[in-house]
Amino acid sequence: MGKRLMDGTKMLWHMDRVREHYDEGKRIAPILINVGVTKMCNADCVYCYGTFQGKDQRSTIERDALCDLFESAPKLGVRALEIIGDGEPTVNKHIYDAMDIGKKAGLDMAFSTNGILLDNQYKRENVLRNNKWMRFNLSAGTSEGYKKIHRVDKFDQVVKNIESMVKIKKEKGYECDIGLQAVYVPGMMDKDMLELSGLATKLEVDYLVIKQCSLPEDGTVCDISFDVNDYDKPEVIKTLKDCEKMSTDKTEIVVKWDFMEMGKKRPYDTCADAPLIFQVSGNGKCYPCGYLFGNDEYEYGDLHKQSLGEILKSEKYWSIIDKMKKFDVHNDCEGCCRHDKINEFIANYLDRPKGENFI
Repeated sequence: MGKRLMDGTKMLWHMDRVREHYDEGKRIAPILINVGVTKMCNADCVYCYGTFQGKDQRSTIERDALCDLFESAPKLGVRALEIIGDGEPTVNKHIYDAMDIGKKAGLDMAFSTNGILLDNQYKRENVLRNNKWMRFNLSAGTSEGYKKIHRVDKFDQVVKNIESMVKIKKEKGYECDIGLQAVYVPGMMDKDMLELSGLATKLEVDYLVIKQCSLPEDGTVCDISFDVNDYDKPEVIKTLKDCEKMSTDKTEIVVKWDFMEMGKKRPYDTCADAPLIFQVSGNGKCYPCGYLFGNDEYEYGDLHKQSLGEILKSEKYWSIIDKMKKFDVHNDCEGCCRHDKINEFIANYLDRPKGENFI
């Protein structure tokens, strides 16, 4: 049903929430929650945004708080939950129980992982039966490239796990899309993107999406130098177009061209989309976005101390929502944010033209 839309927004299908909040002033539930279920990770990727957010090899969301989130979210009006955040979700052993609970409650879910620990049938089937899509965060197509970029020696294990997931999906008819996501740092990873595109088609995953590096600041990160303007270089554009050409009837290679452009100049001034997306750090604390993780001024609440429902109904939550509508994204925020396209959509919606009915 329908095509994959990975380089834009699907807000047209949620106009009821847009009208309720932005036209009628109602307090609404978020459409989507992004949740990091732990701040721990078993890899050390050179482009890791979690490094900026503050990795913590002790912090994780406890079972009761995690399961309550997955069960209560759809009852409160949340439509989907992405298990994606500042740590590796499979490190939290309770994630599998939480996904079973979320599925039973009617929650749409998606799952993002480095795939190292998806090493048995139970884990693989749990992910496939419970999620609309799942993706492996993989930015290299060879063992040598993997060690350079992810800085652990787990390439063969990850490839084996991907092969097993694809096989299980085919044999049992699961509808969950299986994809790969690469974070592309131009100059350092050009060859890796081409090799990864070849691997994706060989493995017959449903898609490979190549996205921009989202680190808050240009400059040197680990052993790499990063500049958002590098995505405009002719040789970089050629590399990405060559990757796209490797698509097959089974595997789609998708480049996030629009998001790469949005890292440079934002066509909106404030973060007005905060009521639509809710983000949870891997320690259970909740914020408007990942850039603000750890900033007490913007902390909605803590799932270890309050339920999701209590947070969404609190005056503190709505006061921060109001503050985000005045948040200066040009001076108080950096990097390419997952809110970009939605903020652009809301800005266009609120800037209503004269004679709107003359379509």
